[in-house]
Amino acid sequence: MLSTGAVSEPIPKAQAERLRQSIAALSQGKVAAEDVSRTPIPGIFQVFSDGEIFYVDSTGRYSFVGGSMIDMQQQRDLTATELDRVHAIPFDRLPLQLAIKEVRGNGTRNLAVFEDPNCPICKVFTKFLDQIDDVTIYRFMYPVIAPQSEALAQSAWCARDRAVAWRDVMAGARNGQAPGTGAASCDTSGLAAIVQFGEANRINNTPTVILGGGKRLVGATPPELFMQELEQGGRRPN
Repeated sequence: MLSTGAVSEPIPKAQAERLRQSIAALSQGKVAAEDVSRTPIPGIFQVFSDGEIFYVDSTGRYSFVGGSMIDMQQQRDLTATELDRVHAIPFDRLPLQLAIKEVRGNGTRNLAVFEDPNCPICKVFTKFLDQIDDVTIYRFMYPVIAPQSEALAQSAWCARDRAVAWRDVMAGARNGQAPGTGAASCDTSGLAAIVQFGEANRINNTPTVILGGGKRLVGATPPELFMQELEQGGRRPN
């Protein structure tokens, strides 16, 4: 099994800017390099663009796209580590005041989950979360899959008991008939703010989990691996 470890190092701003300009020109404006850094391989640089990582030579003309950089001696996936780093969201940056908060046991481990009522994996994940103790969960209504998702989220958002209503919706209740749901006639600007935050931070899939330490987990994570990630990265920095 490959382990992970840091790979990139900053480069002088002038050099990074030259590479950005070269990449933009050579790709005819199709690629915008958001970040450029040094790798352990002399003359090869790491580029972060549109949520992905690839590698280029010092001219920006030749690139390696769609693969991972592996340290064979240490059996470390260096690209995976960098993707974790650039996709991480500091927990305190999340709009936690807009989430449904649930504390179980001592609540020492933290996670936030962005979920859509029309997401089948989200429903399975909700049942899995019900089995976890000693955790604080922040649930974000994230209705992005279909227009019906937005209507269901608004119904729960405007309910007398938002937590109960959202749980009912995630369990399959429809048409606002679940216990505790209400008409979508209240101020839903908070719901819109969640979606705006997600889009700004490239939360493109559900469920997306942000652990207390900031690491992002997307989609169906195997239960054993998820518990390992939660134990290692679920505590918020002091």
